[in-house]
Amino acid sequence: MNELDNFQQLKKRILETYQKSYPYFSGDWKNFSSKDIRQLIDLIEIQLKEKVSEKWIYTHLKPESNDKLPRKDMLDIFSRFVGFSDWNEFVFKNQPKEISVENEIRPEIQAEKHLNRKWFWLLLLPVFGHGIYFGLKKETEVRTVEIQNKFTKEPVPDRDVEAYKVSENEKIPVKVENSKIEIGEKDEKIVIESPYFEKKEIDVSKSNETIFLEPEDYSMVLKNYIHSDLKDWEDRKEKLDKILSNDLEVIVLLKDNLGAEYLNKKEFSGKLIVPTSETKKMKILKIEMNNQKQINFIRIQQL
Repeated sequence: MNELDNFQQLKKRILETYQKSYPYFSGDWKNFSSKDIRQLIDLIEIQLKEKVSEKWIYTHLKPESNDKLPRKDMLDIFSRFVGFSDWNEFVFKNQPKEISVENEIRPEIQAEKHLNRKWFWLLLLPVFGHGIYFGLKKETEVRTVEIQNKFTKEPVPDRDVEAYKVSENEKIPVKVENSKIEIGEKDEKIVIESPYFEKKEIDVSKSNETIFLEPEDYSMVLKNYIHSDLKDWEDRKEKLDKILSNDLEVIVLLKDNLGAEYLNKKEFSGKLIVPTSETKKMKILKIEMNNQKQINFIRIQQL
């Protein structure tokens, strides 16, 4: 097995590991969506404290086949993600093993071990049943928490927020429905993320009936400019210049997973100063601010 074969095996293991956190994903890298890519990047950052770019994933993981091996530092990161210390260990343990005839166990010994295991599990069955019953009973004890705008006290639309349970190094998505999430008795920490509100981390072991999110003012202005009709283009241009950083980077994810488009401040502002029907179909996925509270990064999905 050569190195590219090993890399194909690593790509397969990455998908399998990703599915442990997002079990509703099914498919291969061909239908691995832009949302899946963002979630994979978040998992790596949370679990490994490493950063991986979208461009790298589009270049090396999305293609069905690869002509050359990526850099070893990136191979090390993804090998750690799937449970190995680095790329070298993954390659070593991925090699096919030869079975020695001398190490084969005689049939009578195998039968004896099988019988012993059978009695062992039969004895433990009542204990497991008792534990599972009370575990399931505990898990069903849930409460509902509403997500609201801190200032208006209005419910935050489902499409504007994403919620996660955080336990050790796991970040598990939580369904937001009617601006509410369900929290189990065992849950301790919830993270709410949104391109329009400040990130919120909350200890839910305490009594919380409502989670209040504080709006990001410039993000709200940008949202309004994308979806509203043109009123005064000179005023709009002046305000955009104020809220957008000079080194702004905009990634527009194209429809049907066709790739992404890169825009700088001038190119992006030009689309918003005189908005079109295409502009109004843009959905903001992520906004980042610099130290001056100006917007310096935007990720957008083209609908």
